[in-house]
Amino acid sequence: MTALLSAMASLFGRDDDALSVPPMDGVFKPNNRLETAELILELPAIDNLAIAGGALYCSSGDALVGVDPTSRSAKPVRRFDGQITMLAGSQSGRIAVGVEGAGLALLEGIGEPRWLDLPADWRSCVTAGLFRDEDSLALAIGSRRRRWSDWKRDLMSHGASGVVATGRVSTGAFEVVGDNLAFPYGLAARGGGELIVSESWRHRVLSVPADGGAPKAVLDQLPAYPAGIAAASDGGFWLALFAPRRQLTEFVLQEDDYRDEMMETIPPDAWIGPDFADGGGEEQPLQAGSVRQMGIMKPWAPSRSYGLVVRLDRDAAPTASFHSRADGRMHGVASVIEFNGRLYAASRGAEALLGLGLDPDGSR
Repeated sequence: MTALLSAMASLFGRDDDALSVPPMDGVFKPNNRLETAELILELPAIDNLAIAGGALYCSSGDALVGVDPTSRSAKPVRRFDGQITMLAGSQSGRIAVGVEGAGLALLEGIGEPRWLDLPADWRSCVTAGLFRDEDSLALAIGSRRRRWSDWKRDLMSHGASGVVATGRVSTGAFEVVGDNLAFPYGLAARGGGELIVSESWRHRVLSVPADGGAPKAVLDQLPAYPAGIAAASDGGFWLALFAPRRQLTEFVLQEDDYRDEMMETIPPDAWIGPDFADGGGEEQPLQAGSVRQMGIMKPWAPSRSYGLVVRLDRDAAPTASFHSRADGRMHGVASVIEFNGRLYAASRGAEALLGLGLDPDGSR
């Protein structure tokens, strides 16, 4: 009987591997460490943490904002004509700013930004940046076909047009070192000239040689969609994962006709799939169990959003994790950074900046 069912599943493309989702177990065992983290401040659409010239910055929609975690204050620095999709800072204080639809701006001091001449199909979805020195900049372009704000359509269309590139801000010239990537979302440096890249739609972390050699997976089969990645003081990395993988989403990603009709007939907020937050509106899908029972959201419910930060060692192996579960509020963490001996995480779902200690349990 088992053999017959297996043969039928294989015939119709429904084998177990096709819909399997890695469990949150072992290092990924759920906890409430993000939910109980220190709330530094609340800021609309907070994202894209970066350090430049020894100061902490973040984005808030179209605004670049300076943050002082000690006084728990935020001060707008500059606004742009579009949503900020990426920040990268150098030791001297240079800040590279990705702006949806406009491309890449370079800020030096208080003067007007200098815009780098990126290819036209890079300008709407710059997802990550990394200063390797004062002139060398690595970039991740999530998609060359769609804008950053259309990331759900890129996922549902099996998008794999992303690139990783390295270049110099003095000349504005960039060279592609990784191509045909499924939404590269985070960048960090590793010794030997390698770049560590989070590839969101394929649920993995890659090592990409800066000279353009073939990318290699160093961590795969993640239980959630990876986003920003940042260097840790111990030589490892911090990885943000903005939403959980679910079997229902995996199923929909296989059903072309259903998915095409879904994208054509209903708004993106009501699509079956991941999100930075669960708005709880009546038009949203049930997500195979993500509903309130007797007025209570169960922490183990298969929700469309989640909060997750993972600590990786030098070899990109996970060693600890920090969660905000289905019934929590600190969801949609897409950016993390280590600053002055603490870890900071930006929750898009809660519009909050969180502070944690660097110990495996997040203690101060």
